[in-house]
Amino acid sequence: MNSTTPRTSVSIIIPVYNDPAGVRIAVDALVDQTYPSSQYEVVIVDNDSTDATLEVARTAAATNSELFRVERETDVQSSYAARNTGIEASEGEVVGFLDADVVPDGDWIESTVSAMVDRDIAYAGCRVDVECSKSTYSGRYNAATGFPIERYISELDFAPTCALFVDRDVIRDVGPFDEGLVSSGDLEFGRRVAAAGWKQGYVHEARAVHPARSSLRSLLRKYFRLGRGDTQLSRRHPERFESSALSCVIGLLPAHPLCFPNYFDAQWDQYPAIDWVALYVLSSLVGVARVLGRVVEHVD
Repeated sequence: MNSTTPRTSVSIIIPVYNDPAGVRIAVDALVDQTYPSSQYEVVIVDNDSTDATLEVARTAAATNSELFRVERETDVQSSYAARNTGIEASEGEVVGFLDADVVPDGDWIESTVSAMVDRDIAYAGCRVDVECSKSTYSGRYNAATGFPIERYISELDFAPTCALFVDRDVIRDVGPFDEGLVSSGDLEFGRRVAAAGWKQGYVHEARAVHPARSSLRSLLRKYFRLGRGDTQLSRRHPERFESSALSCVIGLLPAHPLCFPNYFDAQWDQYPAIDWVALYVLSSLVGVARVLGRVVEHVD
């Protein structure tokens, strides 16, 4: 996109629940983008937080009321419901989604919108690097397996909503997110977009940084939530998502030791044996957590 090209209007939607620090991070990251400030807006949607998040969001937004504003979603406790509220409250021709604890580069909006225009993409997944501030096995595992978004788009027809841009016409066509899902709503939405024939693409140059889940508890909670989402997908959309007892059994099986290093970087052969064992055990634990989430959601 050159200087003579009309600028596309953009709305960035940030859902947040009980994360005042994340709100501050989001505001700081988006206040100084290379994209013209007159052509983008940021809508922070508080999902009925019970702490100081709403107050922090309003205070932060007040520092630049022309760029930021705060909405609330109190009817449905769901990040997807909050995103839908943001979609309805915004006006941009392109809608971008960012999680509150994710830090985009300064040219994030510029790079993504330029790629969408130049490559005629209607649904763009951005590059997300997972960085770990603490040297823990959980953090290293999360960083190594975090967000292979190019593969997600090419093989699974979706990109995670932590850093996603969508042409508003796409949403008008396929509808909003399924706010009845606790997880994998981005997968369900992406599949609808692909089925409708809209062009999806990966924008490597549009980078955002996601903090790694450095504690075992936070990592297992993530996979438990993903498991719940698996069951909800098959229940709410059985024509497109299947779930079986066999898949649960397979999920309990550990990865093949010879294939497991493929999850990690090229320096795997230099890892001490204790690291190999710890990460292998951790991969088995997250598999169990995901299966447990499926079972619990099924029983409920």
